[in-house]
Amino acid sequence: MTCVRRTLIGALAALTLAACTGSDASAPTTTVVKWGDYEAGLQAKIDSMAVAKDCDGMQSVFNQIGGTNLAVRNKFGHGNEAILNYIDAQERVADCFPGATGTTVGG
Repeated sequence: MTCVRRTLIGALAALTLAACTGSDASAPTTTVVKWGDYEAGLQAKIDSMAVAKDCDGMQSVFNQIGGTNLAVRNKFGHGNEAILNYIDAQERVADCFPGATGTTVGG
């Protein structure tokens, strides 16, 4: 499951880099999640799972949302990068990746 997640993150990172080529270097590197473009209560659901340390639940939501990137981009004009980063941050807060250094390359 970690390999699938890393593949998704890698693909989204490549898409983000491709989309941002030539952008203003002073632009912020973080983006705000447009919660209104997702199901009502999703942020509260993710936050509750983080508090409960429900790593499997957050991973499930991450995978589900990751699979809808093209549909969201077509409908709203943005991909899922911001919300996937948000879920990843909440997983880290919940210590879902104990011992992870973030330096693993290639899966």
